[in-house]
Amino acid sequence: MKNKMQIEYLSPGALIPSPHNARIHPPEQIQAIADNIRENGFLRPVLIDGENGIIGGHGGVEAAKLLELPEIPCVRADHLTEAQVRAYMLADNRLAEMSYYDMEAVSKELEALSEMGFDLALTGFDLSEVQEEAERLERELRRKECPTSLKDVFVVPPFSVLDTRQGYWQDRKKQWLDYGIKSEVGRGDNLTFAKSLQMGKNDNGTSVFDPVLCEIMYRWFNVPDGAIFDPFAGGSVRGVVAKCTGHSYQGIDLRAEQVESNRQNAVELGLDGSGLEWICDDSRNMDQYIADGSADMVFTCPPYFDLEVYSNDPRDISSMDYEGFTTVFHEIMCKAAGKLKQDRFMVVVLSDVRGPDGNYRGIVDRLTGALREQGLRLYNDMILFNVVGSSSLRARRNMHNRKVVRTHQNVLVYYKGDTGNIQNNFPALEEISEENLPNGLDISG
Repeated sequence: MKNKMQIEYLSPGALIPSPHNARIHPPEQIQAIADNIRENGFLRPVLIDGENGIIGGHGGVEAAKLLELPEIPCVRADHLTEAQVRAYMLADNRLAEMSYYDMEAVSKELEALSEMGFDLALTGFDLSEVQEEAERLERELRRKECPTSLKDVFVVPPFSVLDTRQGYWQDRKKQWLDYGIKSEVGRGDNLTFAKSLQMGKNDNGTSVFDPVLCEIMYRWFNVPDGAIFDPFAGGSVRGVVAKCTGHSYQGIDLRAEQVESNRQNAVELGLDGSGLEWICDDSRNMDQYIADGSADMVFTCPPYFDLEVYSNDPRDISSMDYEGFTTVFHEIMCKAAGKLKQDRFMVVVLSDVRGPDGNYRGIVDRLTGALREQGLRLYNDMILFNVVGSSSLRARRNMHNRKVVRTHQNVLVYYKGDTGNIQNNFPALEEISEENLPNGLDISG
């Protein structure tokens, strides 16, 4: 052979770290290397050049210093040029990274070592982490063998247009309806507020907030078991769906009859009261019930000004003039934003309305501006598109003044914090299953 390796023993302090070393050795790794050396001895010689400069083995040298070893084995590679040395230092680590572990085999080895009473920490592996990784790889393999559709994971495709006319949406909606939600109870007759959010008219002509929208918003924009705050609770839907999907919910509504009806609906569905609360009060008093920075998600659907008047209570913003509406609306939404934790989402379902002159009032823009003052930024802007229905009858009349009929609502998703933290705080979504829906509710289809 051209170069026979000869081992010589040198003091760790005599070895010179290379300024070209691109590999970072954190303290915890140095400690792990030291523990291994203490158990097994220094078994891998350090590669050095003709002037005791380290080519390979920086981590081992630092561990030897930590252990105060008087000398360690070294092998000289003084035949290499400077370019070869620098290239080798990169390749030595990079080429090793191109291989990968058989996690099932690793798991078996660790189990065997554990039975022998060996300290697994000396291997650099943690048995529980290895088992979790093996399970993750198995799930990934299953997904590759049997790919899932977007709706299998996200309930509905996560596009900026949410089309409630589609069969998959209507089927899911029917399953929620059949479960027994009675959000229309307590709302009076012929309330058709938020027509594009309705599940269909009930006997009293009242529309009901769409539970599928609730489900996907909670799934997409809340953390597991997250706490939801709703300053404009309305009917029972948002609270019931929150409870059924494993979240806690706290909603405020002015009308005592609505709050009582919501509570009764929850009882009828067999839902216990833990983590599900409707409060009868003015949302301007929310500080009495919920602390700032305590909600994992704010999800609400406020009145669209005077599109539907819910009561003659002077505190009801749907019965105020526009100046009063905007003042109180601004106050409530800003306070609600303050209840949100950092790095969390606030979702508002809203629609603009026309003023006496026929122009839109700009409610959506007002909301975005108000929340910007609270440190929230608009992150997603979705359109909820509903079945046209009777809108086609109004279209001909409206077009005399060139007004198109509005058949959608805005679903506005705001984020509070650093969007770079989203992947750290919101886990990847797995395929939907019955396990995602507690309390015996089976809408897995």
